[in-house]
Amino acid sequence: MAVNIDEVYSKALELSLNVDGNFFELGRSLRQLLDRDPDKFRNVVEKTNLGMRKAYYLVNVARWFDGVRVKRDRLMRIGWTKLQIVGPKLDGNNTDELLTLAETNTATALKRILKGDKPLKDAHCVLMYFSPEQYQVLEEVLVRHGATANRRGMNDKEAALITALQRVPRTPPKTLPKHT
Repeated sequence: MAVNIDEVYSKALELSLNVDGNFFELGRSLRQLLDRDPDKFRNVVEKTNLGMRKAYYLVNVARWFDGVRVKRDRLMRIGWTKLQIVGPKLDGNNTDELLTLAETNTATALKRILKGDKPLKDAHCVLMYFSPEQYQVLEEVLVRHGATANRRGMNDKEAALITALQRVPRTPPKTLPKHT
């Protein structure tokens, strides 16, 4: 049965209103659009708040898990974020193991585990905004202290930052606020 690409386009627009509740079906629709009409795929991304990166993640999740013998409700409980982390590691023999890891770990811990590292306990996340000039300085310092640049940012930036900070002479602060 031939699929009408305009119907797929309309379906993708509708499904994009509730990504988390429809991510697998949305990924399938986006995949069809990407494969058959890339202009319509880009148009869906532009008309919705998906963003290109998320759209490609959803397409990949649909590719990796379409035809895999796993209940859809299990995949829905895990969520597309974790599925896009484990998807590239699927080899046909490790599906249950990877899905169990995804079910029992945070996305951040899951990334570390799949890299062969141990998850961090009581980790703190720091979000900072830099001007382009400030970011260039940060990037240079981090690379000088062990980070490596990749397509999406930097690897090992946390360790590089700590290495750089450990080389800064410490003077005792007047008072440090207590963290609770």
